[in-house]
Amino acid sequence: MSETGATAVAYERKGYGRGLILGLTMAETMLLLVFCLLLAAGAIIAKKQKQTAEAQKIAQSLKQESRKLGEENKRLLAQLNEMVKPATGRNVPDQQWRELVLAKETIETIKNAGVSVQELVKNAPVTKILSDNDVDAEQARAMIERTKVLTEFGYVGTAKTLKDLSDALKKADAPVMAAKPHDWPPIISLSELDGYNFDIGSAELSDRFRTRLRDLSKTIAGIATSYGVDVIEVIGHTDEQAMSGQSSNMDKGLQPVLAGKVEIGTLHPADNAGLGLARAISVTSILREMPELKGFTILPMSGGQLILPGDHLTNGAQAGDVKARRRIEIRVRQRSRETDLAAGVGSKS
Repeated sequence: MSETGATAVAYERKGYGRGLILGLTMAETMLLLVFCLLLAAGAIIAKKQKQTAEAQKIAQSLKQESRKLGEENKRLLAQLNEMVKPATGRNVPDQQWRELVLAKETIETIKNAGVSVQELVKNAPVTKILSDNDVDAEQARAMIERTKVLTEFGYVGTAKTLKDLSDALKKADAPVMAAKPHDWPPIISLSELDGYNFDIGSAELSDRFRTRLRDLSKTIAGIATSYGVDVIEVIGHTDEQAMSGQSSNMDKGLQPVLAGKVEIGTLHPADNAGLGLARAISVTSILREMPELKGFTILPMSGGQLILPGDHLTNGAQAGDVKARRRIEIRVRQRSRETDLAAGVGSKS
C-alpha cells in the first residue's frame, strides 16, 4: 500500500514539473506576457501622444503666423487707404488690393527673368506677333540664328523693312514655294577668322567650337528642310603650309573614328588633304549627334589646300599662314537618285 501511494505522489510531482516554465507556473507565465504587452502598448501610446502634441504645437504656430500675416495685411491696407483716400476720396477695395499684390509679384517675376518692365512693354508688339503665330522661344531663336547665317552670306543684307526681309528669306530658302532653277541653298563657312579654330596640324575640336556647332545645327536643319534635300556635305579646307612629314595612318584609322570607336586624335594625317578630311570628320561626328539632323546623310570631304575662299583654285601664290583659308564649309544637296538606282542601292523614302 505504501508503494502504491509513493508512486502516485511521484507521478503528481512529475506532472506538476511539466507545467512549470523557468520555475513559473502557466498562470504566472501568462501574467508576465500580459504585463510585457501592456508595457509595449504604453510605450506606443506615449510616442503617439508626443507626436500629437508636436503636431498641435506646429498647427498653433502656423495659426499664429497666419493671424500675424492677416493683421499685417490689414495694417498695410489701412496705410494704403490713408495715402489714397485724400486723392480719390475713397478706400481701396479688396479686389483692387489683390490686383496690386498680384501686379507686384508679376513685376518681381519679370525682374528675376532678367528683363526690365520697360523692355517688356517695348517688345510687347513683337511678343503678340509671335504668340499669334504660335512661335515659341526656341523657334524664335532658331529663326534669328538662321537669319544671321543668311545675312552673313549676303542673302538678306540689303533688307531695310520687314517686307524686304520676308522677300529676301523667301528668295534665299523658298519655304513656301518650289525652288527656282537658280535658287541655290547658302553655303555655311566656319572660318578661323570667325573663331572656329583648330590647333595647328590637329583635327580635335575645342569646347567652344563644339558648342557653336550644336547651336548651328538647327540652322543647318532649317536650310536643308526648306530646300527638301537630304545630304549635308562637310568640307575641310586648309592653307598651304606644309605638314611635318609624319607617316599617315588615315587609311586604317578612318573607319574606327567614323564608327565612334576611337577618338579623332588618333588620326595622324601626313598632308593637308588628309588634315582637311580629318577636320571634316571631326565636325561630322558632332553634327551626327544632333537630334535636329537625324535622317540626313552627313558626308565628310576634303578640299585640302586646293580651293580658295570664293571657290577658286589656288595658283600657289598664297602659301603660308592664311586664317581665311583654314575653314569648314557646310553645303546641302539632294541625293543623286540616278546614281543610287544604277548602283542597285535604291532611293531613300
